[in-house]
Amino acid sequence: MIWLAAAVVFAVAYYALCWWGAGIILHPPAMSPMWIFPEQFGLRYEKIAFKTRDGLELRGWFIPSTTGEKRTILMCHGWGDNKGELLKQTYFLNENGGFNLAYFDFRSHGESEGEITTIGGLETIDFDAAVEWLRKAKPEFSPVGVFGLSMGAAVTVASLPKHPDLRCAVVESPFSDYRTVIKRWGWNNMKIPYYPLIALMLILLRSRVKDPAIDRFNPVEAAPKISPRPLFVIGGEFDRLMTPADVKKVFNAAREPKQLWMVPEAWHAKCREAAGMEYDTRVIGFFSRNL
Repeated sequence: MIWLAAAVVFAVAYYALCWWGAGIILHPPAMSPMWIFPEQFGLRYEKIAFKTRDGLELRGWFIPSTTGEKRTILMCHGWGDNKGELLKQTYFLNENGGFNLAYFDFRSHGESEGEITTIGGLETIDFDAAVEWLRKAKPEFSPVGVFGLSMGAAVTVASLPKHPDLRCAVVESPFSDYRTVIKRWGWNNMKIPYYPLIALMLILLRSRVKDPAIDRFNPVEAAPKISPRPLFVIGGEFDRLMTPADVKKVFNAAREPKQLWMVPEAWHAKCREAAGMEYDTRVIGFFSRNL
């Protein structure tokens, strides 16, 4: 009976650990607060809001060009971040590039509604809603390109095939598939092995999200369908989450026209920090040529 009791205790503890792990995916432990706003950079902006097809209100900003430029970039932030964090890194596209910028918070991030995040699966619904808002509310601001960072990069790659009117995209640190990035995050941060812990955690995740296919989110399968639109893939040499090999999987799967830049000595989502003005020049140049 002692062994049976010990086995029950172990099973309960194991299940609780995996339930907790699934909760980390759904609720990022280091969620960035909303503390960065356009006025801090002297930028004019319009507050925007729109609904997703599953009923959530997402909030964002539309930052108009100061030159009357019509070309527009949809901006997609990473997991646990928000539109303000992305603005801090990318407002050079408005200030120096002259583009209109449309930022929004994915579900359960920043100022948007939502109780959970899924690192890509449900966020494609948010991406669709943002594109639809641009089409209806700002039809004169076109053509439209996309900038995505980390989770936002993966969502961009996965979503572009559904939106052929989006002209081009820059994606920094995209992951190739859902299960790989979850496995790597679990090991990097908590030394949790895939078998048996992460595998059960993903089963519980499907149950909690009520979507049996949520962990099949696979940007690398979508990458070949982006062509003939240009894709610029950026990765960090020292990135331990979206590793150079993972980023190159996305690039290799994509068809021409495409370009790859692995930034020396850059960590995850820190490519601009490592590359300095070269980053701004390359990204502005890509959008100027392809939008």
